[in-house]
Amino acid sequence: MLNEPMHPIRLYPNEEFREIIVEHKLQLRYAISNRGRLISFENDMSFGRELKGGSVGGYKVFKYKVFKDGKIFNKSIFFSKLIAGFFVPKTSEDQTYVLHLDRKKDNDDAKNLKWATKAEMLAFAKLSPKVIEAKKKLIEHNTKSDGRKLTVTKVILIKKLLAKPEQRTRQKMIAKQFGVSEMQISRIKSGENWGHIKI
Repeated sequence: MLNEPMHPIRLYPNEEFREIIVEHKLQLRYAISNRGRLISFENDMSFGRELKGGSVGGYKVFKYKVFKDGKIFNKSIFFSKLIAGFFVPKTSEDQTYVLHLDRKKDNDDAKNLKWATKAEMLAFAKLSPKVIEAKKKLIEHNTKSDGRKLTVTKVILIKKLLAKPEQRTRQKMIAKQFGVSEMQISRIKSGENWGHIKI
């Protein structure tokens, strides 16, 4: 790969590259652009090779090897973090996460990236169409498997039965009594379902 020839880098409209600086010396130099492209070069950034980078969970990553104390260490940095670091301003120091506004993991154009706090990232994730669809399917599944929806009153009764240490009522018995699945009773016990109901 190191012997591949270098070529003039053709820029997209309004594209600019910034050199990636890592804590260790690498054999080549690398740069990333506000349009999401990674290149390697020797001395002149306008003359190099375009690289695809690696992939982690659908996100593009810049992977490189570090030689230290006779050992090789594999390192990687997300394209989105690099690009946001160079081209996207933060509005707060608490913003350590990078969001893809169109939810496409491999669209690392700077215009598609935004810095976020952990709370902002979680709120953004909750609004993901995939997450909403998964929740809808889970509710549909629970409703179907239980035959009918539980009411707050019934849930309070179930929780009281589950809380009685002297009455070792099995979850199977409770499930049968209320006409729901054992899984539903287990989820109520763990607080995964109906966690907001306190007794």
